[in-house]
Amino acid sequence: MRKLGRLPNVSLTYEDLITATNNFGDRLGRGGSGSVFKGSLKEGSTTLAVAVKRIDWTTEYGKQYFEAEISTIASVRHVHLIRLRGYCRHMIESGGGFYVVYDLLPNGSLDTWIFPGMGGPTGQFLSWKLRYEVAVGVARALVYLHHDCSPPILHLDVKPPNILLDVQFRAVLSDFGLSKLTSEDGSEVRSKHIRGTPGYIAPELYQGKPSSAKCDMYSYGQVLLDLFFGQLSVCLDQNGKDIYLEGGNSRLEQQTFHAFMRERLTQKNLMGLIDKRLREDGKVDEKEANSLVYVALCCLDEEPNNRPPDMRNVLHMLETYSTGKPDGIGAMVDRLAEGTVPSPNGGLLVIKLHEAQNIEFQDNTKNLIARVKFKGESDETSPVKKSINPKWKEEFSFSLEEALHRDDELVVDVLSQMYTPTIGFQDSYRILGLVKINLSDVIEKKKTNEMYSLTEFGEEKIHIELEWRPEWRPL
Repeated sequence: MRKLGRLPNVSLTYEDLITATNNFGDRLGRGGSGSVFKGSLKEGSTTLAVAVKRIDWTTEYGKQYFEAEISTIASVRHVHLIRLRGYCRHMIESGGGFYVVYDLLPNGSLDTWIFPGMGGPTGQFLSWKLRYEVAVGVARALVYLHHDCSPPILHLDVKPPNILLDVQFRAVLSDFGLSKLTSEDGSEVRSKHIRGTPGYIAPELYQGKPSSAKCDMYSYGQVLLDLFFGQLSVCLDQNGKDIYLEGGNSRLEQQTFHAFMRERLTQKNLMGLIDKRLREDGKVDEKEANSLVYVALCCLDEEPNNRPPDMRNVLHMLETYSTGKPDGIGAMVDRLAEGTVPSPNGGLLVIKLHEAQNIEFQDNTKNLIARVKFKGESDETSPVKKSINPKWKEEFSFSLEEALHRDDELVVDVLSQMYTPTIGFQDSYRILGLVKINLSDVIEKKKTNEMYSLTEFGEEKIHIELEWRPEWRPL
């Protein structure tokens, strides 16, 4: 895990920047915080192409934006994260600004390659293969920020203009002006202001809830739909008509849109909705397209707890197809939607029990146990000491040789093992909560990695992950 340290010695003078940018003569673009200029810097005998961002000091949050940007990324190193080359504070009586210097990536930002009319090369667009690689690359960047940095980092402004493309069209996440350093345990961060880009801002932030990694996940889900549609701002009604409104659609319209996409996904009928240019190109991997939309809808759930547990799960789901692995959640959902065994050779349905939350138990409770029941079979975890948030990290496998039915039901319950003052002091068991998972729910709502409620009204939840492992048989 990379510890975030003090800033390296990359401070530049204003005169350095005047020389590097030819007196700021080549402006690449302008965003909400300021302008970006093309330049070059000498590093030993090498000349580096750089982008110099000028953050206007008059901007309401200019100083905060500048400090967040350089403090966040100065110490991080990752192939899918932009590299900081220098920074400068230049204040004069008549004004001034804050400057951040990055590597200049030759292929610009993602939006110019997927959205028509955004200043990209005429007639050129990003192929499906590269779009899927971008999706995986950005997911890897977020996994690094959320899990490999100490303290974890929230980006909070994931969107196509902030995803740059290098010479090989690899995704590089940039623009950390809204980023937040979390506490050491990665807990949520509160802010008095909602900042970001409408359409990519997680709905819980509008409700005054704190920022968390689930906010980046929501923004990422919207980016996945951008990659799929190749169109900025899409909202389809129940008939597939685009009813997007400038300024955003209502909550009901968004819910209808996502329900429509889930239905088309279940029907395996998404290809008529994909970017027309990709459809005409004829090189789209339909399974990858299904996987991309499935992951997007998981990330865009309006309830944060219903989104995947973290970006590592999201990355795993995408890599299932991009690496060609025959096992995984996406393959299982595809086969279950057909009402057949996920593999013609049979295999195992794997139920992984990770942890539970907010479990209430009596004083005489000794241990906690989780039990799994499916198709007449039953198994249980090893006992763990009583805890409000018990962790089992166990998995159970059920061999399947016949077709699954949508009405098949998986039951998981949590039991307390208690001391009982009877002869011999035998233990007794009490059910603290249970969840019934109907396979139709897995199929229709794509719930394969979820926090499930154990009680009707309480806060008790359990994290359950489903996976299909096909049986390998030599030909």
